[in-house]
Amino acid sequence: MPSSRTVPAVVVAGTLTAVLWVVTGRLADWLSGTSLAVPGTLLRALLPHPTGAGGGPVSGSTLLTAALAGALVAAGTQLVLRRLPSGTGRWATFLGVWFAVVAASALAATAAWFAGVTLPWRADTITELVATALGGWWGLVNGLLVGLAVVVTRALTDRRDDPAGTRHTRTPTTVRAWPAALAAGTTTGVLWAAAGVGRTLLPGASDPQSPWGVARDVVLLPSARLAVDRDALLADPVHLALPLGVGLAVGLLTALAARRLPPVEGRWALLLATWFACVAGAAVAAAVPVVVSTVASGGVLPDAGRVLPVLQAGLGWGLVCGVFVAPLAVVVHRAAGAVPDAAGDAEEPWPAPAATPAAGRQESDAAAETGGSSMEPVDAAEATDRSEDTDREQVPSAQRDEVAAPV
Repeated sequence: MPSSRTVPAVVVAGTLTAVLWVVTGRLADWLSGTSLAVPGTLLRALLPHPTGAGGGPVSGSTLLTAALAGALVAAGTQLVLRRLPSGTGRWATFLGVWFAVVAASALAATAAWFAGVTLPWRADTITELVATALGGWWGLVNGLLVGLAVVVTRALTDRRDDPAGTRHTRTPTTVRAWPAALAAGTTTGVLWAAAGVGRTLLPGASDPQSPWGVARDVVLLPSARLAVDRDALLADPVHLALPLGVGLAVGLLTALAARRLPPVEGRWALLLATWFACVAGAAVAAAVPVVVSTVASGGVLPDAGRVLPVLQAGLGWGLVCGVFVAPLAVVVHRAAGAVPDAAGDAEEPWPAPAATPAAGRQESDAAAETGGSSMEPVDAAEATDRSEDTDREQVPSAQRDEVAAPV
């Protein structure tokens, strides 16, 4: 259950997602039906419909789908913030909530699609199901607003001056970020290269009539095509550099998420943030060959009709890739060594209660009484000299000046 510390951010995330779900759907329907000179593909890219197919009125199904999306985002936000200490993990919170919106949009759109499906299912029905379940373009576009709203809400509601020294306000142990970033980036690059080689070598991987169907394009991403022949590989430097590029992008986002993040309390935040890094990195990397080919042929930038399907395909591949990369990053981050500067601060006890004046005087009196007994024993000769000096000082000065008369 959400605590009083996380309730504001959870409520903001869920409510804002539900409102955006309804508002963007109605706005997209209105713009597509007007006479404004807005290309349909550009409209679907910048203002996507939540369910992917608009035109219908706001009904009970629309409101239920919006409530489902808001509830899923609220649950994801609660997972991110559940044990996260105050003042830590801002990037992990931002990226993790963004991924929660992506996943919620895919699941809610799948539920809306499933409600309108009639039985019996056909082969193309399974294809549509997989394509819808691995969607989430609406969440990728609108998740930025929800993530920023959660970060701002958390910054406004976090309490760092709690005198009780709870686990949410004490300085947590932080871990080096580069091992998790290196593991996530390397694994993503290797998976991208493996998908590219499989796209080239496996039989039926390039056949449009292959029975693999949409599952083939999800696992073996067309944009990841990688030649195995040396000459062909050198002749296509873009696809050769894509594994390095996607690995670098995922590694940088993972490093931002793992920065100043405690290993145990921040595991859910890092898991969702790394998953989002895979989604964003794969989507951007999938569009690079299209942009490069357009520029090389004399164009400026490709139109949205060519880029949007490629972006959506890369998003689906990133969702599948994150299943393997995100848990690995969490395990590596938990096993990494603590930062030396923060390791000593993490074990500090809770602040002791302030001593009262009466108690302070009693402690000083007790220390004065026991002060003599705690001194080390002095040397015997030094003690004899001190006693003689004391006796000499006690003799009257008249007696010291008298001289004994000779007999």
